[in-house]
Amino acid sequence: MAAASSAERDRIARAGFEAFNVADHPALLALLSEDVEVFASPELPNSGRFHGHDGYMEWIGPWTDAWEAIEMEVAETTPVGDRHIVADVRQTGHGREGIEVSMQVGFAFEIQDRLVTYLGLLPTVEQAIAVAQEREDS
Repeated sequence: MAAASSAERDRIARAGFEAFNVADHPALLALLSEDVEVFASPELPNSGRFHGHDGYMEWIGPWTDAWEAIEMEVAETTPVGDRHIVADVRQTGHGREGIEVSMQVGFAFEIQDRLVTYLGLLPTVEQAIAVAQEREDS
């Protein structure tokens, strides 16, 4: 498997958020490996482990269905080792029931052969970096 440079990992992660923000699911899925592993921390809504493109859509579906508008803005990214990058992200949204949300979270991505093979959503960027480092070391 070919390792992507930190600049390429940054580009792939940011392209995923851009596709998410305009609800371009085909473009987003094109960035994910067929057997992508998705993990959302138990401390966050819609937590669990999901696998593959269908698993990603199962994970993201309830989240996007609950919001009239939701946007993710990348504050910065941090490369971790040869395969990972962590994004510090502000999620803002307006719920269908009038609820407003604004929260800072960390996303850990493992990228191999220029595809996301692991996507982890953690409550803090520090936790996302720790997960990425642990995965990098194993």
